[in-house]
Amino acid sequence: MAFIARKPAGELATLPELADWMRTIWPDASDSYLSNVVQRLARGRLLRSHRGIAGGYSLARAATKITLRDLVELLEGVDVNRCGLSLDDKCPVQSRCSIQRKLRQLEEGYLKSLEGMTIAELSQDIVVKPSGKSRA
Repeated sequence: MAFIARKPAGELATLPELADWMRTIWPDASDSYLSNVVQRLARGRLLRSHRGIAGGYSLARAATKITLRDLVELLEGVDVNRCGLSLDDKCPVQSRCSIQRKLRQLEEGYLKSLEGMTIAELSQDIVVKPSGKSRA
């Protein structure tokens, strides 16, 4: 997302281009893993997919409007209501559990802190070379 945010206006990011950049920070990243993440981001409406020969990906909204919380909730599926002590979907003691209440407060605080960082801020130090592809 940060890489795409740094692309010049109107320029799309291709999957091979994303993979090349990703390997500069994560050398063992697999193409299939990246493809799956990009597809989830597109289905979650954080990325927009542009089909065709000159296709690629662009942000679905301004980088200043996409927070890390948006990403974490989409990719990690954070659920503040889950029971941290049970393997089942439901908490055996429901709202009477002080541990679950504390874990919920911590997770809500974590998510709230992620709201304070946008993709635009995260991408400030990333350098992207123009590739000449456009159509965003």
